[in-house]
Amino acid sequence: MANGNIGKKNTLTTPEWIVMSALWGREPQVLGEIIETIGDRVDWSYTTYASYMKILSDKGFVGFTTRGRMKFYYAAVDKEACIASEGESILEKLGGSDAEELMLCMIKKTGLSKEGQERMKALIDSLSGKGDAKV
Repeated sequence: MANGNIGKKNTLTTPEWIVMSALWGREPQVLGEIIETIGDRVDWSYTTYASYMKILSDKGFVGFTTRGRMKFYYAAVDKEACIASEGESILEKLGGSDAEELMLCMIKKTGLSKEGQERMKALIDSLSGKGDAKV
């Protein structure tokens, strides 16, 4: 999967995030497999799924290979790159100075797993010069 450069205006809508979540770590997949993966989360027609795949492909988020008449879709952009781009977009909307407040709000809302806590501690330690931990 390519790291991908995500343009400022090239962000994902909520339905596009749902489709991408079906691809990250599971590609390549035919459309039927994508439908099976997320069909319990959305009530879309087959053509709606196909439309989202075309839109995501046009935006550069999804690529595909063709074998016979089948298209095998894969994520062309890393999940981390999409999350980073989304975070930058939110910070831009907030004026760019509220990163700490945004992070605290999100953690309070969703909580942190044990692994997340360890990663957060490693990040804090590396930012404060206490360690060179991989985050």
